[in-house]
Amino acid sequence: MLYYLAIYTGMRRGEILGLQWSDIDFENHVISITKSLYYISGQGITQQHPKTDSGTRTIALSESVITALSQYQKEKKAQLCHAGMELTSSCYVISDYGSSPINPQTVHKFFLYDINQCEVPRIRFHNLRHTHATIMLQLGEHAKIVSERLGHADVQTTLNLYSHVTPNMQKDSAIRFDEAFKNIHLQ
Repeated sequence: MLYYLAIYTGMRRGEILGLQWSDIDFENHVISITKSLYYISGQGITQQHPKTDSGTRTIALSESVITALSQYQKEKKAQLCHAGMELTSSCYVISDYGSSPINPQTVHKFFLYDINQCEVPRIRFHNLRHTHATIMLQLGEHAKIVSERLGHADVQTTLNLYSHVTPNMQKDSAIRFDEAFKNIHLQ
């Protein structure tokens, strides 16, 4: 679920780890990002506000993500019940075998292990966020929407980070304009 949410929402690692079940609105298909988990040497895992003010946001979810989260929630309930515990709204969505938060540094180790097991090119966990943004932009999603999903302070940040996507978008845009203009001219 950790990787799934990273790819399908573009959330940062700490934002995903900071999610509690109360942050997911299953009825309206949104996740509210209000906190993030960090590991601070000497202090351990701490919960803080997102990186920026714009980091506090809601992210719309597709039906497939809601379905996956619902199934995952059922599995977590069964897991906790087996351990004599109860899944509450304050439990972390991504947690250990109880309901405690996971150290963000541990995620890095798990991710590298999983990458090696799958025999795919090595990437950073943060690249899942980049994958989300790149695919959305390649699909023609407005940069402002992508910026809001990522929690960037302004759309320029998004455009600067993902400028490598724009050459193909420029070409596709030119082709679409050409087709549209031909259709107007023929009328």
